[in-house]
Amino acid sequence: MITLRITISVMTSLARRRFRAIARLPDDQINLAEAALCIAWEDQGDGNPTASLRIIDAMAATARARITDRREARATVAALNQYLFEELGFRGNHWNYSDPSNSFLDQVIARRTGLPILLSVLYLEIGWRLQLPVVGLALPGHFLVRYIDPSEGDLYIDPFNRGRLWSYAECERQITSFAGVVNPALIRQIMAPPSPRSILTRILRNLKSAYIQREQFERALATIDRILILSFDTGELRDRGLLRVRVGQWLGALSDLERYAHLAPQARDLETIRHQAQALADALVQYN
Repeated sequence: MITLRITISVMTSLARRRFRAIARLPDDQINLAEAALCIAWEDQGDGNPTASLRIIDAMAATARARITDRREARATVAALNQYLFEELGFRGNHWNYSDPSNSFLDQVIARRTGLPILLSVLYLEIGWRLQLPVVGLALPGHFLVRYIDPSEGDLYIDPFNRGRLWSYAECERQITSFAGVVNPALIRQIMAPPSPRSILTRILRNLKSAYIQREQFERALATIDRILILSFDTGELRDRGLLRVRVGQWLGALSDLERYAHLAPQARDLETIRHQAQALADALVQYN
């Protein structure tokens, strides 16, 4: 049992080290699939990213034969959708949406189901291997794949719903339903292709929410650590401090909350955070 725990700890450490190395790269050099597999590798304490990447390569090789001689974007997407969603059976996990496994790319590949963003990552990775003009579309509350077609108009593909095509108007309504009053500039901003870094951050935030819902606070902390490796965010710093309180990491919690108060002097929750930091400081004094 002790040997098993040591093995898991080593694997977790290796996964974090690889993730950190990928996160240091410029956005245009980040291997999205490999980074996503490192997230799964760390959280499961086991994994084989190389094997999963080979499976994606094999899927792309098979898909290449399906789209050969397809000249139009709609025909290409229809053939790719037929392969992924009819032949292979990929679909969104509507029945257990918050299961953390839905955010593990290796599990998504093995179980043929997952969250919108993970199914989109798989679609993107296959599309990129086929030299298709696909990018992510990070709508609020839902993630799609955008096939860029200047001649006939872009296609908006929903891998979570077996490749259903959205209209541009549906994308606008999705944005409006979350953002309220919008203008063309905001719509263009939201519909701009997300970077690999922002996609990975969104994957980690989904995991963070799933772990907090299950009161797995140590795991939630690990997701925030990786979000902060990708890019600094004061809100995540605050959340890490609050979670550290929950797991008894009082010194770390105090450091995070005090730093948040310093970096976000206009935050609406500043007074609440200051009170919590003071309470922590007082408690620590009593223990010293």
